[in-house]
Amino acid sequence: MNATTRNVLIGVIIVVIAILGYFAWKERQGTIASVAANNTATSSTSTGTSIDLSTLTGATTTGGYTITPITTGTTPTPPNYKKPLTFAASISADEKAQDQSQFAAVQTTLASDPKNYSAWLELGILRKATGDYAGAAADWKYVTELYPSDPTAFANLGDLYANYLHQNPQGIAYYKQAIKLDPTKEATFYENLAQIYVNEGDTADAKATLQQGINAQVIGYQNLQTQLNSMQ
Repeated sequence: MNATTRNVLIGVIIVVIAILGYFAWKERQGTIASVAANNTATSSTSTGTSIDLSTLTGATTTGGYTITPITTGTTPTPPNYKKPLTFAASISADEKAQDQSQFAAVQTTLASDPKNYSAWLELGILRKATGDYAGAAADWKYVTELYPSDPTAFANLGDLYANYLHQNPQGIAYYKQAIKLDPTKEATFYENLAQIYVNEGDTADAKATLQQGINAQVIGYQNLQTQLNSMQ
């Protein structure tokens, strides 16, 4: 083999090696790009979850995180249940001692259960009995905010405003609300509301109230019928 032939052969081998190297490089680049794309896709789908926040009703755990929805409702501010009782001058020492004992029991209950229905009702009764009408009103209004579907505190407020604070319009409104919430619970709701109307000289509304209770077949409606008959 002469020198010229050898040089040509070497040149051809170099060209072939270059071409093979080029294709090998392209194939490697494609593999790298594919791996990178796969890694990106995996990263974007495995570290997060799409959540419709409007459907959340409680704490939800996802991807290692706990999401707690923020409630927009406001909790009513309670009266100071620790406020000491104030006693009217007419209350005897024995009555004071009994009231103080009941007051201590109520405080103990509310300290461990701040929204206890019965305790707040009882506290209002104690304050009313000792002459603290404003305090009784605050306690029972708080009950109506905590338990707006229960009529008892509304009826208590009706009696308080009409017969102790002498504000008949408020008393009427509270009794009407109590009746609206449970028309068949207590005949006394109708009796007491009718009496407020009688005190105002409004016989027509008093009769209508008694008839309303009779029509509702409230427990003890026979007493309402007796009263209505006496007014004819």
